[in-house]
Amino acid sequence: MAQGSLDGLKVARKPSEIERPEDRLDKADREALSLAIGSGLAAALDGGLDGAPRVRTSLEVLGRPGSFCVITGQQPGLLGGPLYTLHKAIQACLLARDLSQDWGVPVVPIFWNHGDDHDLAEVNHAWLKNRAQDLQKVRLAGLSSGRQPFSRIPLDRETHRLEATRALVTQTYEEHLHAEAAVDLLFPRHGETLVRTLTRALTQLLGEHGLVVLEPDWIRPQLSRALSDLVGANPTPALIQGSGDQPAIDPASAALVFRVGDTGRRPLRPGGEGFAYDGEAGSRTPAELAALILEDLEGWSAGALLRPLVQDAVFPTCAYVGGFGELDYHAQLVVAREHAGIQTPAFVPRTSITFIDGSTRQALARSETDVASILAAKGEFTRGEALDPPPVIQALHETTERAVSELLSLKGELKALEPALTSSLKRAIEQIRKATGKVQDKAERVHANRSGKGERHVRRLNATLYPRGKPQERVLGATGYLAQHGLGLIDALWNELPSISTEHLVVHLPDLEEPTADASAE
Repeated sequence: MAQGSLDGLKVARKPSEIERPEDRLDKADREALSLAIGSGLAAALDGGLDGAPRVRTSLEVLGRPGSFCVITGQQPGLLGGPLYTLHKAIQACLLARDLSQDWGVPVVPIFWNHGDDHDLAEVNHAWLKNRAQDLQKVRLAGLSSGRQPFSRIPLDRETHRLEATRALVTQTYEEHLHAEAAVDLLFPRHGETLVRTLTRALTQLLGEHGLVVLEPDWIRPQLSRALSDLVGANPTPALIQGSGDQPAIDPASAALVFRVGDTGRRPLRPGGEGFAYDGEAGSRTPAELAALILEDLEGWSAGALLRPLVQDAVFPTCAYVGGFGELDYHAQLVVAREHAGIQTPAFVPRTSITFIDGSTRQALARSETDVASILAAKGEFTRGEALDPPPVIQALHETTERAVSELLSLKGELKALEPALTSSLKRAIEQIRKATGKVQDKAERVHANRSGKGERHVRRLNATLYPRGKPQERVLGATGYLAQHGLGLIDALWNELPSISTEHLVVHLPDLEEPTADASAE
């Protein structure tokens, strides 16, 4: 497929469609950037950079004129977040390798670990597939709401019940050979933030392929200076001009800048003479806000629309790997980039992947179906061969309703005895219906598993390939797959996956009895 263009944003469908950009970064700025990231990573990792020689090499070449970088990123989540976080990181490494070979210059893969975000409800949980092949949600206690960036929220044993949650995750996967190592890699340790856990995990998984994981706090001065330049030039009119009638993010009302203080992040949106805080009278002109940012370089961060511009003002970006949701708002930024004099890197759609392991292949065979049918049904696949429910299920329902009816017939007498007793009767009836309803639900579930050929396997397939009505990579995490296959899974994916794919890939993982991980994509 030829290279696409979406309102001036180049969408690359293969590496050869990515143009080598002009190197506009000052040598001193490059060196300072490389040193700042290296210092942050060395402090974040066990043993510093001594255990990550390829990462050290990536940082060294990033500090030299003429090198470029492929950037991707994702907010951190419990157990590393959904699978597409890992997919993005691998793809950035593969694409950097291919471009480096094609251009004959170093290209560094960078993963932007979005520690500035603050929506805890999106990251405080993970979905596991338990031994019954049902989805199970695990959540960290004490993380429900707030305005503090993720990078400012260290986790501890007591408040966040780390040990109890870790034990639950370990128990879920303990039958697998690499379970303990996988949980140790992806589960947060006492005192870590979710951001730091992801930095540690991705570096261990992909450091040998040169991936540089970046926490924005490490280069806050560089980011804030770039943000000040953008704000001072008043980007709002250019953002509005480039956004069309139905923007993914409306620049007229979006939080373009955040002030980060003791109480968390306070958004500033377009308003008044330039920018205004929510719920506060008055505003700041672009020049005033730019000056305020320079006065306190550690106290500001860019919103979603300005973050890509800040990122590419600081880094020598040649390509960005992102999902189609990101593509929508990146396309809004072309005019703003021209206004600010920032190059527009190629946008590379994230490769979409579904993993198929040995147990899933068995379920497919016993259900006499295929992956395409399950994915097309979006988690609601059924064989349509279930037997009629046994009479006991209907009898349970009828018995409950008879009991409720008889209890209700006593309402008048109870009211005459004591009016308050009618409320007690109502609560008793609700409890009876709830309790018997649970028994009925379990009976129906057992029947569904036993009736028809492969119904239990159909349930497993829906929960594995399209859980909760969403693609596998958006719900399930990497823990279960790493527990089964260990770090060899990464090597197998590295050897098999293309750097860019325009089609959804189905990746077949080996049966568990095989001694080493291998993979094949179709």
